[in-house]
Amino acid sequence: MLASYAGELLMSWGYWGIVAGLVALLVVFFVCMEILYSRARKPLDGLAGVGDVPAKQAETTRTSGKHAA
Repeated sequence: MLASYAGELLMSWGYWGIVAGLVALLVVFFVCMEILYSRARKPLDGLAGVGDVPAKQAETTRTSGKHAA
């Protein structure tokens, strides 16, 4: 009687495959998020355009010009 009850508690191989697939999807999701956010935290120095002015330089450029009275 105990052996038949223990057999009912065990999941079949199909269910273990579903669980393994869901775990694999979660692992891939978290790895992708880690890759994306680790790249977002790093500064992107090489992607500045030719016409882009750094914020500090733009601030001094705006305040150092002559103003109309």
